[in-house]
Amino acid sequence: MSSNEDKTSELNTGFGFKTDNPNYGKITDESVERLASRIGVERKRDLADWELEEMRYTPGSIRRSAMSQGDYNPLYLDSDYAAKSPYGGLTTPPWVLTGVEVTNAARDGMPGLHAWFRGTTLKWKRPIRVGEYITCVGVLTEVRKQHSRTSGEAVVQEYINTGLNDKGQEIGSMFTSWHRAERKTSKSIAKNQKMRGLAEYSPEAIEKIRDDFNKEVRRGSEKRFWEDVEVGEELPFVVKGPTSQAQRGVGEGGGGGAFMIRGEPGEWTHSHGNAFKLFERHPGLPFVNEWGIPEVPVVIHNSNERCQRYLGLPGAYDAGYQRINWTVHMLTNWAGDHGYLSQLEIRFPSFNIMGDTTWCYGKVSGKRQEDGKNIIEVEVWNDNQLGTRVTEGVAEILLPSSSNPDEIVWETD
Repeated sequence: MSSNEDKTSELNTGFGFKTDNPNYGKITDESVERLASRIGVERKRDLADWELEEMRYTPGSIRRSAMSQGDYNPLYLDSDYAAKSPYGGLTTPPWVLTGVEVTNAARDGMPGLHAWFRGTTLKWKRPIRVGEYITCVGVLTEVRKQHSRTSGEAVVQEYINTGLNDKGQEIGSMFTSWHRAERKTSKSIAKNQKMRGLAEYSPEAIEKIRDDFNKEVRRGSEKRFWEDVEVGEELPFVVKGPTSQAQRGVGEGGGGGAFMIRGEPGEWTHSHGNAFKLFERHPGLPFVNEWGIPEVPVVIHNSNERCQRYLGLPGAYDAGYQRINWTVHMLTNWAGDHGYLSQLEIRFPSFNIMGDTTWCYGKVSGKRQEDGKNIIEVEVWNDNQLGTRVTEGVAEILLPSSSNPDEIVWETD
């Protein structure tokens, strides 16, 4: 190891944290027990009235959120079109529900351990409209040690976050599962590094991706009835990428988070003097980069070199949220204006690496009628340009029945 690497290794034991905590970045029984003591404790953001007012969705913020994911559904963009829809006006893309997180493993306990997003279950009850804002109650539900083939000993942290609109009505919930591991141990195993390198494309491959973008199909205002859907029916695919720094900057910066006012630990909103104030409050939080500069730890997965150096991965990777959004895009395209995505359970068996292209697929796996609802069950998955499965899961979509064609299938006031 070179002297520079030695120095970087020393720096990455924590900003002003090494002497006080020799177990920084390590899994210990004490750190696991300390984190587990928070199970069941409700967490909320204590927001001032003016902060809540600034969180209200506007036509502009809804459009930016949709366009950041490459979803040009007129329900989110065109006020005249949306006014004639069952929503009666612009509505947010369903994925903004991911913004309800009060906290997650990237900012909760065991400083210095890396955090990976394992998967989520999203449940929607009612749309979020122009003028509304979301508040949330979050709870840590489980902490457990677990052996991992990619990182050795690991800790799983799981949360449930419930979102409320400004009327106090539940708009949905988000269950999340997270993987925590020691960076050095993960790198020593480095299974993903041995599996592949970074993506490269020929002009012909780029042309195919461009052509696949042009194949997008959006159901729109044409009603799709529950009776007309056949099990085994394939949903039109949606393609996203190739992933680049510019695309990720837009996509991950505008993907729907509603709580970007103060800047919480683990968010991207800290710079200059505000960053140093954050690190004073949370001395175990920062990652110290190769130049000796403390940064929020999320910056590690934005750099090919850092992911290779510290994690043994082939390159920078997405956190998983964009794949949720892209899969939602594919599902809502198929459901149309009169259908409603009510549930999405999704897992991330592999990383989406910088440069990858992602194809989002779905197939109807079942249908049922339950409690007055007409439910379509959909198997969903994402594959990259290598044919590797990077996302998999199941979804449920509510559709109107031909026997009641004007039914509104989501909860209303």
